[in-house]
Amino acid sequence: MREKIVKRVVVLMTALALFCLNACSFPGADRINKILSEESTLIRDESEEIIRCLTEGDKDGFCALFSEEVRKSASFTDKVDDAFSFFDCDVYLISQIQEAAGGSGSTDHGKYTERTLSPEITYIKVLQAVPTGVEGGEVYVDRYYQVRYRWIVTDEDHPERVGIQELEIELLNTDQSVMIGISE
Repeated sequence: MREKIVKRVVVLMTALALFCLNACSFPGADRINKILSEESTLIRDESEEIIRCLTEGDKDGFCALFSEEVRKSASFTDKVDDAFSFFDCDVYLISQIQEAAGGSGSTDHGKYTERTLSPEITYIKVLQAVPTGVEGGEVYVDRYYQVRYRWIVTDEDHPERVGIQELEIELLNTDQSVMIGISE
């Protein structure tokens, strides 16, 4: 009787060890890696477009990133003007994008029907020309901005909500920021 128990324990332990060794290669791991890679690409592309619009002063391109729902807001144009006045960039230097983000979503047969991401552009480093007081003289000052946004990537039931829902630009090391969009 004792031998049967020992045999069963050995078989069970062997099966458990094999399962643990193969757990990293289970079929779902490829799907998770694909989702994370796709998400990273989406975030990088959207963040790079935000940076391009801000640093090149492209208000029309910037506005197009927002959802139809947000663009219809009565104060949207004024908020965008405020953002471009706030984001003072004479020379764009470098930026860092956080390619992983929190979010949520719903799927139907492996396809997203609703997907929201909340990415962050850790910093955008720019130079701002500041007059020296001497006629025609100016110096350049480093400015660092951080951008956080909530972005509905997909919403099959409410396509008017697809796009950026809210975006905050913060001048780092100050209490100054500007917000565009719908706050929850």
